[in-house]
Amino acid sequence: MKVTLSILFALATLAACNNKPSLSTTAAKKLQALLDNKEYFKLETQVKLYNDSLSDEKKLYYASFIDNVFNRNVDCINDVDRLLKNFPDQLPDSVKANMRRLQSDSYFKTYQYAKAAQTDSNTLKLYSKASSKDDIEDLKKQILLRGALKNVVPQQTIIKSNTSIPWSHNKLGLIEIPVKCNTTVYNAVFDTRANISAITKTYAAKLGLHILNVSFDESSGETGLKFKTSEGIADSLYIGGILVRNVVFEVMPDSVLYFSGNKFQLNMIIGYPVIEQFGEVHIYKDGKMTIPLTPAKTDLHNFALDGLDPIVALKKGNDTLDFQFDTGASSSLFYVSYLNKYKTEVIESGKKKILGFYGAGGSQKKEAYVLPKINLTLGNKTVTVEGADVLQQKIVPDEKFYGNIGQDFTKNFNEIIYNFKYMYIKGN
Repeated sequence: MKVTLSILFALATLAACNNKPSLSTTAAKKLQALLDNKEYFKLETQVKLYNDSLSDEKKLYYASFIDNVFNRNVDCINDVDRLLKNFPDQLPDSVKANMRRLQSDSYFKTYQYAKAAQTDSNTLKLYSKASSKDDIEDLKKQILLRGALKNVVPQQTIIKSNTSIPWSHNKLGLIEIPVKCNTTVYNAVFDTRANISAITKTYAAKLGLHILNVSFDESSGETGLKFKTSEGIADSLYIGGILVRNVVFEVMPDSVLYFSGNKFQLNMIIGYPVIEQFGEVHIYKDGKMTIPLTPAKTDLHNFALDGLDPIVALKKGNDTLDFQFDTGASSSLFYVSYLNKYKTEVIESGKKKILGFYGAGGSQKKEAYVLPKINLTLGNKTVTVEGADVLQQKIVPDEKFYGNIGQDFTKNFNEIIYNFKYMYIKGN
């Protein structure tokens, strides 16, 4: 049979495509280490760098994580489906379990509660032998929480025009905004790091929330103390001129949101799932908050999500460090990773101190170094965190980040912009 030159050329081209350079063992370990350590910004950069050497399986594997952390949840859901459909034999059950849990997180972030609960149930059923005891317990909790929401209509936010909202500091130094339910206006803490909005039992009754028949154990941030909560749904809330429907709240005992050290009762917290649907939020130093009708695109890309925790990339000198970012914290806190990276600097300039943490549910004490200052850069502006606390012990066993950035950092800017569509945090 005669073979034409065009066919030979096509075959040669196909062979060249199929014989692309494979990823070296060193590079593969590097990518996995970045993922394990939650260095998402560096991972995204390195995956692009090694793209020509990655197999189709690995491209989908890393794309699933990258799309998830950069709030491209529909893409993440599709990435995982394609990965598990096209490469079922190459993936161990432990990886399949992790991918399905990642997919469930994206379902939840897009308010598809029933699909999130079903995905978690299937993961527990199919891959329990490949999951750790802690993962199994976490899955059971998620199934309980998300299963209770399976018949809840997805949250909907209606923004008709550019919106301006006043804010003020409460006794704890936290940002509070007015929230209207029916005809009554209530003060609520504006907290980007609250994984879900929260409310006391007393205020849940005042707002007429629909309380769901579910109860689960929860723990409070820095104190680590555990308590039981339930879930409730607000039919509608107004934040400025913005209407938010079907808002999910964690309903807590009043005592859990009582801060004994300050003798102050919190009653309502507006958390990430509500704030994210705003698209873009500008917080001005003078007590004004604005939400534009259309989020703006820039080249800045320094914002990610670890589950529902906001993460920001900041520079310290020539280093880029990933921090949790928390509008609900009056001061920043630096973790053991920061101490380990800059140990000589911290020990030489820091003073030892016992810190008291007064959080929801109680208080705890931890040893720390207090530094005179730490300089960090957001975008093109370098600011100083004075009297910086650096912990000597981990708050949680799997702690990965360098700290939690609070208002002692953001107060140095006249304006902070959070963009959840194009994933950047900018300071002016």
